[in-house]
Amino acid sequence: MKARILYGLLIPIFHVSVARATETWNIEQCIRHAVEHNIQVKQGLNTVETARVDNTQTKLSYLPNLNAGLGYNVSFGRSLDPTTYNYVSGQTVQNASGSLSLSTTVFAGMQKLHAMRRAEFSLMASVQDVERIKDEITIAVAAAYLQILYNKEQVAVSEAQIATLQEQIERTSKLVEAGSLPIGSRLELEAQLASERYNLVNYKNQLANSLLTLTQLLELRDVPEFDVEVPDSAALAAMDARGLRDVGEIYDAALTLPRIEVTKWQRKIAEQDVSLARARYYPSLGFGASYGSSWSDARQKPQLGPDGKPYYTKYPFFDQLGDNASSALQFNLSVPIFGGLNTRNAVRKTKIALRNADLNVKLAEDRLYKEIQQAWTDARGALERYNSAQSSVVSNAESFRNTEQKFNAGAATAVDYNVAKNNLLTAQSLMLQARYEYIFKMKILDFYRGVEITL
Repeated sequence: MKARILYGLLIPIFHVSVARATETWNIEQCIRHAVEHNIQVKQGLNTVETARVDNTQTKLSYLPNLNAGLGYNVSFGRSLDPTTYNYVSGQTVQNASGSLSLSTTVFAGMQKLHAMRRAEFSLMASVQDVERIKDEITIAVAAAYLQILYNKEQVAVSEAQIATLQEQIERTSKLVEAGSLPIGSRLELEAQLASERYNLVNYKNQLANSLLTLTQLLELRDVPEFDVEVPDSAALAAMDARGLRDVGEIYDAALTLPRIEVTKWQRKIAEQDVSLARARYYPSLGFGASYGSSWSDARQKPQLGPDGKPYYTKYPFFDQLGDNASSALQFNLSVPIFGGLNTRNAVRKTKIALRNADLNVKLAEDRLYKEIQQAWTDARGALERYNSAQSSVVSNAESFRNTEQKFNAGAATAVDYNVAKNNLLTAQSLMLQARYEYIFKMKILDFYRGVEITL
């Protein structure tokens, strides 16, 4: 009798009587699928691609600008021949021109260098931000997964209680028929059975809602048979006995988490913004080179006749291109003298942004330490409650066994029986809550240390 009660009420039951899917998902599959299909992650990856393009562009800005131009013009009536700068009347004039120009900035206060570094830091910040989103999804999936396991055990315990009550009602009915117990004892048990069936419906609804929460995190639709893999009870029991690491040790390891790295890269971006703003104080030197030529059908080439008199012939196209060619070199120096203190104020604003970036790093580190400290405290409290609840379950199980024996012998009332059973149920529920809270907090602490979440 005692063995049956302990098996039905004390041992965590993992084979829950709910609709099982053909294929169940373990926690690693859930986390991987959630990360791969999350919309925010995909948006973050697009941001990374944009930052990568910007980074490439800043490197290409060191190359000079090279431009080519071609022109063709037809003039009617009185028009200016662009090759001779003489006016031509009474004929149609065609002319063509071509040019090639090159320009580059030789020095501008190292703006290109600072812009390139800023783009690199922005790319790294984007990458770390995607990793931060993945971490948040991982924790959310782990929490939902463990909530499902807890709800499954609640359902299992409730079903075991219903089975026990049904057996007790059959036994009590025989005793009532034999006159050993009043009919009220059976009615009390039947009322308790109805109440427990109501609780089972609630537990199943909670299980369905927790499954829905997980499927939404996984971006799954139309999956009525979705279910999760329940870890081996021995593996979970081994987690219960693990020791807590020091808060400082966990915090030191967690400083490399993406959520902290993002703020550090953003601080470096703010540093480059200050440098970019300061660069506007310096003069800028530019260099340019150009080459061009033109052709006009109105232009004629002068020749000398045998008699020494000049005459004109058609000017060949390629001869004109060679004769009309021109080239130039340009150097441009721009010295900022006064611009309404725009540069000065821009530097001041970027320095303020840098101070805010410093505070953001400190804020993120402080928030992380508080979260680790709170998780550590919660885990320790949950472990203590779990150990206490285990002792309470054993005591209440023994009390229930004695009360059940007395009830079967007619020495206890149905009220005594129900009180003992309810005490046992409460102790079991508290033990399950503490157990899964401890496991979840330990998983969070492990995650802060860079350990992959598994069960």
